[in-house]
Amino acid sequence: MGDQIEFFNLKNDEKVVSPCLTIHGKLNSKASNAKNIQVQHPQLPALTFPINAQYFKATILLSPGENRLTFITDTNIVQNITCTYTPLTQNKPIHLCLIVAKDSPLKFDSPKTQIAKEGGNDLNLAVKKLRIAARLMQAFTNEQMMRNGFGNRTMNFVEEFAYDTQFKNNQTMRNTVKIHIVKSQRSLKEIRDPNVAQQNSKGNNTGALFGWAMDALREYGGPFATTEPPVQAACIYLDGHWDGNMILGHAALGGGDDNIKLAIFGSHGLYSWPTCMEDIVPYFLDPTKSSLNEVANDCNECGSHWECLTVTLGAFMHEVGHSLGSPHQESGVMLRDYTKWNRSFLTQEAYSIRTNSYGAKPPIFPSEECTWHRLDMLRFLFHPAFTREVDYFDRSFNRPSKNGRYSVPKPAMYLLGNNSCKFSSQTGIYLIEVITEDLARGHLEYLPLSLGGPGPQKEVVVSLKELQNLLPANHAKYKDSFNIRILACNSPDANFDNFPSLLNASMIPMDKYGFPSKVQGIKSQLLGGANRGMEIGILGFDITKVFSVRVYHGGALDGVRFFLQNPKESTSPQPVEKSPVVPPRTYLGKLTNSFKSSPTPPARPSSNSKSILFGKQTNNFSDVTLEPNEIITGFNVRCGAWIDGIQFITNHGRMTEMFGNKNGGGLAELIPPQGQQIVGIYGRVSQWVDAIGIVYAKV
Repeated sequence: MGDQIEFFNLKNDEKVVSPCLTIHGKLNSKASNAKNIQVQHPQLPALTFPINAQYFKATILLSPGENRLTFITDTNIVQNITCTYTPLTQNKPIHLCLIVAKDSPLKFDSPKTQIAKEGGNDLNLAVKKLRIAARLMQAFTNEQMMRNGFGNRTMNFVEEFAYDTQFKNNQTMRNTVKIHIVKSQRSLKEIRDPNVAQQNSKGNNTGALFGWAMDALREYGGPFATTEPPVQAACIYLDGHWDGNMILGHAALGGGDDNIKLAIFGSHGLYSWPTCMEDIVPYFLDPTKSSLNEVANDCNECGSHWECLTVTLGAFMHEVGHSLGSPHQESGVMLRDYTKWNRSFLTQEAYSIRTNSYGAKPPIFPSEECTWHRLDMLRFLFHPAFTREVDYFDRSFNRPSKNGRYSVPKPAMYLLGNNSCKFSSQTGIYLIEVITEDLARGHLEYLPLSLGGPGPQKEVVVSLKELQNLLPANHAKYKDSFNIRILACNSPDANFDNFPSLLNASMIPMDKYGFPSKVQGIKSQLLGGANRGMEIGILGFDITKVFSVRVYHGGALDGVRFFLQNPKESTSPQPVEKSPVVPPRTYLGKLTNSFKSSPTPPARPSSNSKSILFGKQTNNFSDVTLEPNEIITGFNVRCGAWIDGIQFITNHGRMTEMFGNKNGGGLAELIPPQGQQIVGIYGRVSQWVDAIGIVYAKV
């Protein structure tokens, strides 16, 4: 057997979920002069990797089920290890696509020497390269998730049972990455128009390629016409082209909408990407100078073939990161650290034209590699593309919904006085970020119980001092002007700009609104368009006296009228002239009775009642009548640039329907902290309600 081999990131009989792994190891005996190690698999071709200073990194494919791996050095050192690969087919996958012009020649830019070496530069070769790119992203991400303590996790790419091209010679039928060939309705001339080239500072339509990709996916149909959005896609424009002046048909963008999450990139670096598993090491070590009259030197960082591979495939992964929800970070893939992405797969580095050096010396240790930032890893942990079976048994996890839709309001903030506040979320906050200069500089994290954390939190109370202390010393100057971002399970992010100033809000004496002098109100966050319409002062009232509400709405929220019981009346609500009636009880317990386009003007309260109107009164309205002892305890609000709709929550555990545009904007909430109640409402109004907030207090 000879000397044993130590594996750093794979244990015997380990269960894994990535079809591709980069196994890190070391020969224990310093006496060994082995130069290469081969990994043998009973069902797949053998792969060979270099050993440098006793260390190696082996990027291998796995088959579903048990994988018995044999590691053999060229000096006959042998070690066996077994792992079990279980595909997580229930997770939301990423669709890999090649977008082609309607009159595309179906070829990508490649130097003549590379065309001769690879036997062409056609569509079929592009498919092969994109398949291996997917495996490299999976192996890298899986390793990064493990290093962050989150176990084996990675993104899924859509697969199909087809002739596998992932090995040089053994192209048999097996599961392999599916590459969609998506035909655009745009011509080659349109795609290569300099005005749509992202890197053209004088272009007048440099965002067009992203929209055209969305159009092409919708026209393609199939998975992109799903009834369970959002669907995830990562696309390469095959017709990207270096014209000697700029890269045409290329944009590096990631994002999307509620239906499609999308990353796009050009094909200008595709020539340098490996075509099969056997190519990974030699392509990452290929020092061939780029033929700059034939191919682009993107960002002046692609002077050699291996550097072009690292930069362009790393940048494509960066855009995939955006589509998965990651913003730019202080370090890692989401900063541009992918210029050293090669180090994640190698124990040596070829000569770099970019740095005019050989860079890292062998062996290359983890501290010298490219990484995903921990804040990216935290986002992935709670993303529907990364769910593990253990998550389903962890009640603290609030695992992502199958379709990825946001069905709960984004996290809310409530001031508590004394430079402190409470953040709340129905599904649990897992991350609070402190942001300066558009990047997160510090954070608080709440990991699931199964990973040793306290679990995502429904409520988090923080002080200004606590958050200021998260800033590093070189950003302490922003201690009075930083932003906050709150992330919660299955919920849109909540952002609070200039957070310290929000905590400085003064207490509001509520005695002028009929409350005892001890009652001091606090304004909630203002939802909607804070700079639209006319500011409405505080409308203070006793929410416990409200017995009926009339909501004026159409395609947005126009106004809300609260009918209040006279203190001299009996405890039973008195009728209001033409007032809403209590709807019949049904098994659904509905609270609402709608009257659309009523020819009768809205009713005025009787002499025994009064009302408070926030917003505008229109002829389209719906009525909510409360039961005895039923009190409105908060609102769910759909909002964006204005208030699209509003929903009422009561102490009886009931919610009305959403009045207004049920699908407009994002979902947010206005619910006082425990032990406090609504004592007023404020906001901004123009043709409709532009912004709304509540005033709350201990009464």
